[in-house]
Amino acid sequence: MRIKKRHYVFVFLLALLLGTVLKGMERDSFEIIKNSTAYAPKNEMVYLGESSIEKININTANVYELNELNGIGDSLAKRIVDYRTKNGDFEVIEDIMKVSGIGEKTFEEIKNSICVE
Repeated sequence: MRIKKRHYVFVFLLALLLGTVLKGMERDSFEIIKNSTAYAPKNEMVYLGESSIEKININTANVYELNELNGIGDSLAKRIVDYRTKNGDFEVIEDIMKVSGIGEKTFEEIKNSICVE
């Protein structure tokens, strides 16, 4: 089976269009922090030196927002939401380590990016 050049062009244009659409969705969900290249979910504002970054409230965040945390993928994000649904809100950020799959290493990576308020 021989693929013609126009098929490659079509696939390239389709990928470019999809990338543009997804980038637009990212801008709608996140705000660009002034004087920074970082994106942060709109939740709680925290001051970190020269720039401000918003923390993710682990008691209200959805799977998509939790997935933005370092070391938290889809399955862990779902487990966090499931744990919260079954057991109620987290009282302190350290309570997130009660979720299966989140140990001290993962907690250390995310502790400065999460809150419970």
